[in-house]
Amino acid sequence: MTTPHTPRPHDRAATPLWLNQLRERRQSVRAADFTRARQFVDRSGVIPLLHHAQQRARKSPAGRTRTVSLNALFIAMTLDSWRNQGRVVLAETADILAHQLTPAARTQLALPTWPDDVNGFESAYLAVRRAFHAAEAVMDPSPLPKHRLTRAEARHLEQEGDPEQLAARRRLLVEITNRILEASLAPARPVIEEFWDGSAAVDATPVRTFSRGVSTTSPHTSTDPDAAFYVREGNHRDPASTPGHTGKPKKARRILYGYEATLVVTGATSTTPRGGTPPPAHADEQRVPALTLGFTLHKPGHDPAGNAITALRDISRRGYKPGWLAADRAYNAAKPEAFHIPVRDLGYRPIWDYRIDQLGIQESHAGALLIDGTWYCPNLPQPLITPTADLLGKKIDQATWHARIHARAAYRLRPKAAPDHHGARRMLCPAAGTHPTVACPLKTRSLGRGHHLPVIDITPTPAGPPEICRRQSLTFARDTGIRYWQELDHGLAPWVHHYFRLRNRVEHFNGYAKDHEAIERSRTRRIRGIAAQSLLLSFQLAHANHRKLAAWLDTLQTNGLPARRRPSNRHTLKSPHRWTPNGYLPNPTPEN
Repeated sequence: MTTPHTPRPHDRAATPLWLNQLRERRQSVRAADFTRARQFVDRSGVIPLLHHAQQRARKSPAGRTRTVSLNALFIAMTLDSWRNQGRVVLAETADILAHQLTPAARTQLALPTWPDDVNGFESAYLAVRRAFHAAEAVMDPSPLPKHRLTRAEARHLEQEGDPEQLAARRRLLVEITNRILEASLAPARPVIEEFWDGSAAVDATPVRTFSRGVSTTSPHTSTDPDAAFYVREGNHRDPASTPGHTGKPKKARRILYGYEATLVVTGATSTTPRGGTPPPAHADEQRVPALTLGFTLHKPGHDPAGNAITALRDISRRGYKPGWLAADRAYNAAKPEAFHIPVRDLGYRPIWDYRIDQLGIQESHAGALLIDGTWYCPNLPQPLITPTADLLGKKIDQATWHARIHARAAYRLRPKAAPDHHGARRMLCPAAGTHPTVACPLKTRSLGRGHHLPVIDITPTPAGPPEICRRQSLTFARDTGIRYWQELDHGLAPWVHHYFRLRNRVEHFNGYAKDHEAIERSRTRRIRGIAAQSLLLSFQLAHANHRKLAAWLDTLQTNGLPARRRPSNRHTLKSPHRWTPNGYLPNPTPEN
């Protein structure tokens, strides 16, 4: 904690109001807080990276040593973010360095003495601004200056920019900002890895910039030319998947000028609930809360798959284990080489939903049909091919959908062994093996196993049965059907349980950070440019991680000591066995 600072007497009538306000908010930084902030910056490791990048960017060794070093700047920014719910304001950062540190701390940071007047503040503030802009300049992936330009000037600068240099800056920006995020997680990293299974969710959320957007027909750009308009039409969902929809999207429109932040948030999954009921609330008490592991900032709607992969690769670089990964329809609609293949290369097991035009037969291989993300027998009865599309089209009711989605599970191909080192999977025909799930005349060993097995009705063709029907098992290369295939059967309880738990986690963190750290508000980040916005946002997300971790760790029993607080109350979870795309089935009553 900090203690109030008692200002010296001044002629307040001759002092500007803004300086008096700064003096009133001053708090002397305790030695313990300074030490924690210095450890935070050291733990992040960003100073050596930035120093090396600045040395490479210098044209000559000439020039004065900066009054405010990178180390002093980031320590003061860290202290300021802790006081202001993650927000960093350079004026407050300058005041911390000039008037709020102890003499010992000032000596460690080699800071000069600034008088407590207008001129002294201006000197300290300019030194801080120069240090900040020097830091963000070496990791700015945009060739545009941060002021209003003509469209012709902007196009010329973008064409003249060095793509390799800009790409290197982009990589440095992602690493620096994610290192700040990692510094908020590192103290609890052993506990996180103990209670977390590697599952996560990825999603993009809009954040405003302080600059105002201009029309695309304007001859000039905005004062923040790196940003763009975010436009959301309708209710941001597939209208056909909305319960009670009328076939038309809801009239809703949201427009803001700024960026999109792609966040990767920790999730919590467990074994499939038994008996149709979710696990009790106390079973989740030790699960890791929703934390941001990695993020990238980019123009709204610009390459969502590529930005997600960038964040996931940085998480992998830091040694986090992969698990299930939930993503919305914006990601599984991407090209396989842009998202699906890299995700599986990183070791993640994706789970996703489908648009109404993606339901039904998606691909085929050797006669097997990929339906709603799962491989099935080619002789699957027609009513079982399109149950979800039929439900959304109001051709069947919820109970019929529920019966059909469970009935077709018997026709799915089963994995014979784990994938090989190339990702290829050996899949068994449902009528093959020692425990067939259907009875097929082409595989006589499946006959006579019991009346509970559905009987395959083979449709004769001139070419004869397909390859999957002539063989016991078949190899599916990793890239076969990779755009739609997922391990869990779409619509069944395991998929519902995993997908919605993970998706709810990322939506929860988005709302949490917007409510507490105000990440969507433009006034929390007033410096223009994608590099500056990314750096300031990283402190806000790190602060959100810190608060959530502190609350969660207090609920755990550590070092033999009892928990200091009770876990938060949880809502009663609905049974995933009763979910349908149009809502949950009504609970059974004694009468029915």
